[in-house]
Order: sequence, then structure tokens, then C-alpha cells
Amino acid sequence: MSPRLLAGLYPPAWRDRYGAEFQSLLEDHPPSGMQLIDIVWGALDAHLFPQAPEGRIGMFTRLSGVAAIGAGVALLIGFLGFIPDVNRFTVPAFYTFAMIGLVGVHVCQVTVRPGLAWAGFVPMLVGLTAGITSMLLSAMAVLPPTGGEFGYVAGIMLWIGATAFGATMLAIRAFPMLFGLAFTVAAPIAMIGLFARNAVTARDALDLVAQLGVVLFACAWIGVGASLFTRQPRQGVLGASPT
Repeated sequence: MSPRLLAGLYPPAWRDRYGAEFQSLLEDHPPSGMQLIDIVWGALDAHLFPQAPEGRIGMFTRLSGVAAIGAGVALLIGFLGFIPDVNRFTVPAFYTFAMIGLVGVHVCQVTVRPGLAWAGFVPMLVGLTAGITSMLLSAMAVLPPTGGEFGYVAGIMLWIGATAFGATMLAIRAFPMLFGLAFTVAAPIAMIGLFARNAVTARDALDLVAQLGVVLFACAWIGVGASLFTRQPRQGVLGASPT
């Protein structure tokens, strides 16, 4: 898309103030795929919130923050198990919300250190995709309800992805270090607890270890979501966004 066409996505008042500068920026630095997404979201945000053209939180950043919080809450509800058969709802909700939250985190981190951001985004994306695939195949009765061996492998991929995701968050520091640390620590704790309990007799103690990892993982999503939701000023993938 041409710079003029992209600028035309924004409201007239926005174009009058920022249009020439925005087109010049796009001509000097043609946007990539992720940048095009950010530009389109920014245009929609400008139409929905014309009363605050400067320094507002991006709409997609807000939505992804809510989604990340939803992922953590869904995980905790399923973990607590107060409602019978609640995982039929919480598992799909977790994966849906986590995908949206993951993209929101990536959009923020890629502005700081693009290469490193992708190194965390891709493994987490693969892990979530494997989990979604296992869930769908189980729902279609292609796999057992727990996913069988494929579900087991998908779980490992998710925890590995979470570790890589957390490690890159710690390195990039676009978010508070506490949340990156929670992702990084939660995954190995949960994996050690889940795997070791099958090999030793102290199952109750190791169940607690695994549960601690799951709770930390859920809290990490909630914390990152809150950070996304309150993030200001808005930073797009082109740098400081003029929206």
C-alpha cells in the first residue's frame, strides 16, 4: 500500500495535523507486515477516539491487555476446579486469549529489539498452536480427551515456548522484569513437577510444585495484561506513533 493510501485511513483532522509527516516517514521507511497491522489498528483507534489524538493507549494494546488478563483468569479458574467440567470452557478461552495477548506483547517488544522479540514470539506461538491443535483434535475425537501423546508433546512445547518468551522479556525489558521472570520460572517448575511425579512416590509434594508453576504462569499473563492495558504513551512498531 502506498504511503498516501495508508495516511488516508486516518480521520481528516488527524491527516491535517500529521499526514505530511506520516507519509514522509513511510516513504523513508516502508512498513513491514507487522507495521502495516499496527498502522491499520492505529487508524481504527484514531476514528474511535478522535478526542484524544496524542499520547493515548493504542486500541489493540488495550484489547490485547484485556485478553492476556483473560488468559490468566481462565487458567486459574480451570486450575481451581470449583465448577464441574469447567475446563471445557476455560481451555479454549485460555488459548484464544493467550494468542491475542501474545501478539500484543510482541508488537510492544519488537519496537525495542526486533530480532530478540521474534526469538521469544515464535517458540511461544508454536507452543500455543500445538496446544490448540491438540484441543481441536480431542474435540473431534481424533485424539483422547487429554490429547494422548500428542497432547503431552504439545504441553512440553508450550512450556518451552513460555521459557523462551519469558527470557526474551527479561532481556528486552519493555515490561516489568517481574512478569518476564514469572514466565521464565513458571515453565520449568511446572515441567519438573509434572514429569518427576510420574517417577517417584512423593506425588503429593510434586503435585504442589506443578501447581505452583501453573499459578505463576497464570499470574504472569495477568501481570503482563495489566501492563499492556495501562501502557502509555502508545508505541507502535514504527517507533513513537503519531496517533
